[in-house]
Amino acid sequence: MKTTTLENTNSLVPVLTHRGARIPLRGTIACHPLLGFGEVVTRSGSRLRIAITDPASAEVRARIAAVSAARENGAEIEIAGLEARLADKDDAFHGAKALVNGMIEGLIARCTEPNEVIVSIDNAEAMGWEFDEFAMELPKSARKRGKAPAPRPFKKPASNVGTLEDPSKPDWLVAEMNECFGDMWTPTTLPTVQEIVEGDKPSA
Repeated sequence: MKTTTLENTNSLVPVLTHRGARIPLRGTIACHPLLGFGEVVTRSGSRLRIAITDPASAEVRARIAAVSAARENGAEIEIAGLEARLADKDDAFHGAKALVNGMIEGLIARCTEPNEVIVSIDNAEAMGWEFDEFAMELPKSARKRGKAPAPRPFKKPASNVGTLEDPSKPDWLVAEMNECFGDMWTPTTLPTVQEIVEGDKPSA
């Protein structure tokens, strides 16, 4: 039997960051009382890129564009410095093309369009941002741990008293073995000096 859409929606829980903040859905409407309305463009790690489509004022629009231009100019300066160090034979970055390219890509990722701002997800709602929709997921089922197997009961070793493996070798057993096998048998354990002197065991 299929459940209704309402039931499916009610069973979902918001996707959270490691610090417990809700993650806005890509493409959702974003609003800030001082900046205006916008749209969530992308999410990278713990940061959102929001395009302000309806700024609160012309001053806000100019301010956002100025910050974006400053960010881009700074990235260009840093990229030029990295490329110069890569070409310098005496620099530690010389020949480390993969490392330098990765650093350059990180700088480019920080650049924004003239109408975009970058916002921390963990601090967005505390800073006054409001979002229309958040990423949702099904709740994770609780993992059941299996019971550990019961320890095996201790098994008492079989007694070797009265057998050939008996280290004490009673006199009656020695005499019986001598009578049956003569000198053709060897005790499991060699007799001690005291046993030889006292004559408790025959010599092998």
